[in-house]
Amino acid sequence: MKLLRSIDTISGKLMIRFTIIILVTLFILAISLSYLFQNYYYGSTEKKFIDQGNKIAALLQRSLYEGNYDETLFFLRDSQRFFEGNVWIVDSKGLILVTTQQKELQGVRLNKNEVKQVFQGKIVKKRGFSYYFGEPVLFVAVPINFANKVVGAVFVYSPLAGIGSTLNDLRRLVLYAALIAIILTLILSFTLSKSFSRPLKRMQKISLNMAHGDFDERVVIESEDEVGQLAQSFNYLADKLQETIASLQEKEEQQRRFVADVSHELRTPLTSIQGFVKALRDGVYESEQDKEEYYQIILSEVKRLIRLVNDLLDLSQIELGQIKMEMEILDLKGIIKNSIRNLMPKIKDKELRIVIELADDLPLVFADRDRIEQVLINLISNAIDFTPQGEKIEVISKREDDEVFVMIKDTGPGIPVEEINNIWNRFHKVDKARTRDRGGTGLGLSIVREIIRHHQGEVWVESELGKGSTFIFSLLVADK
Repeated sequence: MKLLRSIDTISGKLMIRFTIIILVTLFILAISLSYLFQNYYYGSTEKKFIDQGNKIAALLQRSLYEGNYDETLFFLRDSQRFFEGNVWIVDSKGLILVTTQQKELQGVRLNKNEVKQVFQGKIVKKRGFSYYFGEPVLFVAVPINFANKVVGAVFVYSPLAGIGSTLNDLRRLVLYAALIAIILTLILSFTLSKSFSRPLKRMQKISLNMAHGDFDERVVIESEDEVGQLAQSFNYLADKLQETIASLQEKEEQQRRFVADVSHELRTPLTSIQGFVKALRDGVYESEQDKEEYYQIILSEVKRLIRLVNDLLDLSQIELGQIKMEMEILDLKGIIKNSIRNLMPKIKDKELRIVIELADDLPLVFADRDRIEQVLINLISNAIDFTPQGEKIEVISKREDDEVFVMIKDTGPGIPVEEINNIWNRFHKVDKARTRDRGGTGLGLSIVREIIRHHQGEVWVESELGKGSTFIFSLLVADK
């Protein structure tokens, strides 16, 4: 709940900040637009007045030059309804001849300063208070030229109050637009706030469910922005967490099974040892021969326990990476022959035939000598144990692409299809009723698999009931 309130608080703060930014932006924009409209309108009005003054000047230049003021007066009175502003016609002496408004100004002589620039042939523009009107006005003065001489001027003007009403209308328009923009901004910021907080709330809810062991829910990704990327990362994290927990649960289950299997494997020899030691202590035997046999059984079980413990230590250290592989370039032919040589007493005891087929072009491999020899001895020993007396075992090696494959074939009973994948597990028995009369610990194939994995190779078995099994493993060629 605290996290949920925190998300709402963050969302609210973001909404307020976003709204303030928009409002400030709109305020600055409104002022800027008002100023631009004002300048544009004044400039546009001045341009219209100048154009109008130039047209009037072109029409009046001759009559004004010739002193025909009646014609000037008649023209101005007849045309004033078409003018944009009010008009004065001034002669070359600065005397106001005709006006469309303020008839009392007719005959008034303007100050020299007011007409000096226009009689120099310049167009004059002015905004501000005028002595003649008693109010702020906008006016322009256009010279009337004839025969390369300024013979008068046209003054076009309009009170700023009239222009200001138009500008006020424009300002109201900007204000209304700003109000609409503010309303839309509030709606947009609220929508964005919800769209921002909704996936965060969803993540918070899912994370709480994860804390209670539910890893099935995911966040629906609705966008590709930062929030969408966060949701995608959250889903990826949830997937990895679910996989990790599943893996930990599986390892925990394997550990329980391992402890149970080890306990079972240790119980049998220890019980046997306990029974025979108790018999020896109590003198429960019929002859010295029986006594010697008890000692041999105890010794055999102790050796089996030692092998079991050593294999467990080897397997655990290999799995945890605590045994460093001494990798070097090796001649696999020599290792195979040496492994077979070490097992020759067992082979002869069962009168087995062993066939060795090693490719002439067999390349060197990159491997740990002792560990690969351990793999070969384990696999060949299994073949010896399960091959009937007088039958044969084949050891074959060949190269394919960048790998060297070693195959150990036996002619034993074979492995049922449903047991193929389980034989690599610790203490797994294909025949559940079979005792370990062959002296194995049930860890050999597990050790083989881990060693080959650490060599970046593969190991598998191909088997058919009644026809035997073929164990195959691969190693990388040395130059690869």
